[in-house]
Amino acid sequence: MSGSILRALKYAVLATALGMPATAQSLSADSEQILAAYQGDWRGSGEARPNFRSEPTRVTCRISARYKPSETALVNEGRCGTTQGARDLKGKLAIAGEELTGDFLGAAANYGLLNPRLRIAENMIVSEAEVEDAGKMVRVRTFITPPQDDTFLVQSQYYDRASESWIVSSEIEFRRQ
Repeated sequence: MSGSILRALKYAVLATALGMPATAQSLSADSEQILAAYQGDWRGSGEARPNFRSEPTRVTCRISARYKPSETALVNEGRCGTTQGARDLKGKLAIAGEELTGDFLGAAANYGLLNPRLRIAENMIVSEAEVEDAGKMVRVRTFITPPQDDTFLVQSQYYDRASESWIVSSEIEFRRQ
């Protein structure tokens, strides 16, 4: 795969993946139920930018998620791709004590992320990190809405210093199969 395809998939996977350990935080008793709600087979489609300055490209994903109560973990396998190539993904998101840890879809998702933070807020899974782009650090964040009516949305954003605002870099809607 070419570098631009890998970058597009990287940003798409960042949008879907949450590949980062959490900082210490207090998780609510509902956290297990929140993770369990993602159990199932999902198909997603949307757009992601190969880099922060490029036009979005179409992305499709399939994810199979299984909740394991004995491990308090959501185990995932999937595949995301563009018209120019695809990548297999595999990961695990778990509650360990008072922390949310793991990498939702594997190492491809967390490549290049610095200062990652992962948490559950307002029933959403939220990731925040920094990534280097053109020699500058850029703040990025991803929100995964809770499944509702067999649909959830994954939206990634980056902070644009010039406009002093958050810009949507990827958005993928998943539907239960």
